[in-house]
Amino acid sequence: MQRSVRRGMRLLAGLALVVSAVLAGWAGGAATAAARTEGGPPNGVFADTRSHWAAWEIAEAAKSGLLRGFPDGTFRPDEPVTQEQFMALVERVLPPFEGHEADAVVREHDLSAVRGRWSEITYVHLLAAGIVPTGKPFDTLNRLEAARLLLAALGHQSEGEKYRGTKARFFTDISPADESRVLTVYPVYKLGVMTGYPDGAFRPGEAVSRAQAVVLLGRVKQKIAELYPGRVTPDEQRAMTQAVRTFVQDVMDQQKIRRFDDLLRYVRERKLPVTEKFLQEHFSFMRYEVYDFIRFPRFDELIYYAKIGPDKYRMTVQYYAGDLGGSVDKTFYLSSKDGKTFQLIGKDE
Repeated sequence: MQRSVRRGMRLLAGLALVVSAVLAGWAGGAATAAARTEGGPPNGVFADTRSHWAAWEIAEAAKSGLLRGFPDGTFRPDEPVTQEQFMALVERVLPPFEGHEADAVVREHDLSAVRGRWSEITYVHLLAAGIVPTGKPFDTLNRLEAARLLLAALGHQSEGEKYRGTKARFFTDISPADESRVLTVYPVYKLGVMTGYPDGAFRPGEAVSRAQAVVLLGRVKQKIAELYPGRVTPDEQRAMTQAVRTFVQDVMDQQKIRRFDDLLRYVRERKLPVTEKFLQEHFSFMRYEVYDFIRFPRFDELIYYAKIGPDKYRMTVQYYAGDLGGSVDKTFYLSSKDGKTFQLIGKDE
């Protein structure tokens, strides 16, 4: 049923997208593969980008099918980009993932503003990954919002925790006391995705132009390759996902284990391929008498895979964890000798 609804939404969004993408100058997020790659100039050079500072980046993006221009042959690089246009670009640089429909409360809270718009299916898709703008789809995107969305797209929001309580001041217009901005801007800056201006300012409220959006997404694409190295085959990806998902769902849903000692006993008695370090990293909340916890992913969300050693793998899931957790990235470590059977291990094992 869910897939039927999703197919219907894709059809409606696709029809609206054809019209809207031509007007807005972007190939929208839910377009077909053909629509994603058509419409731009063959050489990627628009009538108004030849001498632009971002001419090369725009040309490469156009040739790859990431974007297309207006009917008059222009790209209008200095016009501000809207939130929904930026979301369509973000979706396009991410690895494919299925996602799932949000519940009614979440849909009303996070998706009501895009209902019936060409970007609706993009928002539905990215919501599963916890990539959700805070404004309206037609609002101009500012640099702070871009930083927040890009950090989530990279599965690196947790990097912000490194700067909690910091006294360091990276930009003249962002105070270390402004924690919400620090936790977003500092990590995206240190990752090399966004930079400041020559005067030392970040200008969080400044609008992002269409050209700047293209450059930012190009950096994200490169950064994904850097952050998630090694060749992990599709078969290995499936086996990794299955190993973690099966264990988490068995513990939380089937066995309904809620105490750490019970969990440790369960793993030992059944000789499961799970180390105590793994349990400590992901189930330590069970040590408390009274606790609440950020829910685990469903494992159909945005997942990044990396091979970080001869027998060691890393899997990062970027997902929406409900009202309690919000947008979350959770990283699991695994080991395997053959790439088929995996043991769940701790980060430093």
